[in-house]
Amino acid sequence: MSQPIQALDPDYVLSISYPLLNEERGIPEHDAKVHLKNLITTLYNYGFSVQIRNGTTKPPTLLIFIKLSSYKYIEAFEKDLIQNYEFGVTNKENSKSEKLRIIYHYLITPVKFGGVGITPNKGNWSFVHSIIPVSESFHDTTLKQDVETHITNTSKNLLSTNLIKEKFGVQISLYFEFVKFYIFALSILSVLGFTSYLKSGGKIYSLTYAFINLIWGILFITFWNRKQQYLVNFWGVQNSHLIEEFNSKLSQVNEKFEQSSSFKHKDNDDAYRYLKQLTFIPIAVLFTVLLVSFQLFCFVIEIFLTDVYDGPGKSLLTLIPTILLSVFVPVLTIVYNLVGDFLINWEDHDNIYSQNQSILIKTFVLNFLTSYMPLLITSFVYLPFAHLIKPHLLDIKASIGNTIGENRFYYKYLTQLKKQEDFKINQDRLNAQFYYFIVTNSIIQLILKYGLPLILQFVFKLIKDFLNKPKAGEESSKEKKLVIEDNETEGPWLDNVRKSIELPEYNVNDDFRSIIIQYGYLIMFGPVWTLAPIVALIFNVITFNLDLIKLSTGKYFRPPIPTRVDSIHPWNYALFLLTWFGSIVSPIVTVFYRHGVAPPKTLGQLAFDKASVNVSSTVELLFVLLASEHLFLFSYNVFEKLSNLYKSKVEWENDFVENDIKLRHDYYSGKVKPHFSADETDPWAGYTAKSNIESINAFPVKPIAYVAPPIVAAPVPTAPVPTETIIPKVDGKNGVSTSAEPSITKATSRISKPFQTKDVGATFEATKGKVTDTMAANLEKVKDADDRIITSKNNQDQLQYATIDNNKHIKPQDVADAAKAIETSAKNPTVDTATAAKDATTKVISGVKDAVTPAVASKVEDDANDDADVSKADTTFQTIDSDYSDSIKNIKKAAKDTADSLSSDKSKKKSSLKKLFKSSSSSSTKK
Repeated sequence: MSQPIQALDPDYVLSISYPLLNEERGIPEHDAKVHLKNLITTLYNYGFSVQIRNGTTKPPTLLIFIKLSSYKYIEAFEKDLIQNYEFGVTNKENSKSEKLRIIYHYLITPVKFGGVGITPNKGNWSFVHSIIPVSESFHDTTLKQDVETHITNTSKNLLSTNLIKEKFGVQISLYFEFVKFYIFALSILSVLGFTSYLKSGGKIYSLTYAFINLIWGILFITFWNRKQQYLVNFWGVQNSHLIEEFNSKLSQVNEKFEQSSSFKHKDNDDAYRYLKQLTFIPIAVLFTVLLVSFQLFCFVIEIFLTDVYDGPGKSLLTLIPTILLSVFVPVLTIVYNLVGDFLINWEDHDNIYSQNQSILIKTFVLNFLTSYMPLLITSFVYLPFAHLIKPHLLDIKASIGNTIGENRFYYKYLTQLKKQEDFKINQDRLNAQFYYFIVTNSIIQLILKYGLPLILQFVFKLIKDFLNKPKAGEESSKEKKLVIEDNETEGPWLDNVRKSIELPEYNVNDDFRSIIIQYGYLIMFGPVWTLAPIVALIFNVITFNLDLIKLSTGKYFRPPIPTRVDSIHPWNYALFLLTWFGSIVSPIVTVFYRHGVAPPKTLGQLAFDKASVNVSSTVELLFVLLASEHLFLFSYNVFEKLSNLYKSKVEWENDFVENDIKLRHDYYSGKVKPHFSADETDPWAGYTAKSNIESINAFPVKPIAYVAPPIVAAPVPTAPVPTETIIPKVDGKNGVSTSAEPSITKATSRISKPFQTKDVGATFEATKGKVTDTMAANLEKVKDADDRIITSKNNQDQLQYATIDNNKHIKPQDVADAAKAIETSAKNPTVDTATAAKDATTKVISGVKDAVTPAVASKVEDDANDDADVSKADTTFQTIDSDYSDSIKNIKKAAKDTADSLSSDKSKKKSSLKKLFKSSSSSSTKK
């Protein structure tokens, strides 16, 4: 024997229409058989298993229980994870509600996007009435058991929203979290309101409480947003609205399981849809005008019958405005919803999320007008201007007589009006209306919401049993009624399934709406009665527990289909708009009536400071209005900004922007490369930090005490290319300075052909012009005793002064000894060639020291000792004896060649040294 259907744990049950040709024989219509076969085939083709049971008899229906195979569910779950990853949703749990959500999404998704494509009551699937998840509510329980299980028994932690999320999904769980947070906030406001009530001795319209109430509203919506963000991140459903909003596009992207999707966005449907949504604005304005006009009409009738009329039947006639509103508002609502449904279909939404959002926004406009307009009319029309009626009572009576005529039988009744001295404004009207909406209306809503459905079910059951009961004397031969026979183990459970299918569909937004409207009463008219938060708190606690029973028992609604959301949107917008509107209405009402309305001020004036609102100052009114609204806007923006900056750890971990940046970095870091290669011949590559630091040491030059004025030498065609070196600058006032400028070291003698040396440690900048007598006097001070001063002209025919040293400092024997020493070291590889060259060069230079100025000679010796390179022994020869000029020139030229050859092989070095001393010896011999 097979297991009962409830033991097989089906996922969903489909209720389909199955009309019969003959109820006695149970023969179905041809179309019903075709539809059933098509449905069964489709379900099996897409991985479902099916069990069929009898449904209701009137109308005839079948129950199709379905179960998705595990392999197909894994495939659907994988698709859902891919979509989650694309938008930063981190939830990966496989709870009961998540499984039902994924399977339902797979059922209703179009075939071209990878789903089954079953759309109840639409198109080819119009015979499918409903798709209902199988839940625990189908088990048979009594009301007493439900109360004990969900209210009195708290040991199982049945109030945990995590358990609610696992059973009914995120949206319903978020509603219960919102109610719990609202109850907590109301408890704080209740304490403040009760304190204000005691402190003022029962006085109403407290301006202090009005601002406290406003600040409470700002803190409530900002802290709720903070808690909401934490919850959705803790549950891992952040950004899930993006998946729902772009569901069709995501389905196309993931349709073929391509490694790289070929999907491309090709249209502007979103822009066209937005333009269509804008057309709702004039329609909303039209319905607003109709509703407000009718409400004002009923208000005028009510004021006339309650405050002006004094004839017979007054107590009954005052019910006329209520009856008119009770009839007109539902009719207007039906028409409004029909127009709204037409607009929704015309907007052609491609996802359920944006469609539901559009519906809720349209319906909330009408809810706002029907809920708050009576209080607004009383606050800003009746109480400020009702005093204008008293002086015009006779005019009103005359106007009625002229309109209906004296010959009418009801003329004598309608003209029975109050006298002027008997006319009084109903100054407690606003208080009475607010009390009605907070207390009386809440009681009525509890009865209609939780009591009436059970009463109607009981009544309908009695009527149904009475109609199905066979009449007395009925012959047994008559056509028998179709009777459903169930397996005795499945019978009670299937009866509950059939009852559940006949119930209305649960919509959590209806529960949201009632809470939001109550919040609007408190935030806009809270100062009217400061004890209102306590009453609201009591009713909300009761509502919270009754909602748990309503969901768990299955006696009020069908089991809800789990829905995933990441906020209470669009009700968060409604909270903001109501709080903003309350920042305007609440302080105005308080300023109007905080001093009382009795007795009214001078009659017949329209100005607020002359009306019965008892405003002490118009300036005060405007100041309070502006201060209140600006306080709201400033405080809300500050608190909202702070709440977004301070995030929990789980929120930072799930931050979509940061994760997206990280993912993009990880993805592109190995793929994005420059399209050019590095320059291996970069001339800057040879400059290192070490070489730059070492080059700094070569910049400073050892200062000299004094040098003769610069001498301009004639240019030599064969002179070497100038090099950029640091040279001393000399002037007559400031002494020696250095400069990095291109220069050529020059020297001039009394010989007509000047000579030029490059390898000296210092040089002088040429000067132009005529040498003055001051220069000669300076030379006279510094020359040696045996030196003499001569005058000559340079190549530019300019007069110049110079000194001549008469001493001879170079001995031929010293040159020969130096050459022999260097030659010996070149032959012996163990001898340090650089050291020998240094010694030889030092000996030669020592013979030249007396031929130059002492400072320059010292510089030459330092350079030779530091660098061990004859090429760096630069010397400026200013005063050299003419007898040795040719010899010095040859020695310097040969020394340069020798220095260049130090980097070459030993044979070249030897040849250069021989050349050096050969030229020196020949010069000496010649001399």
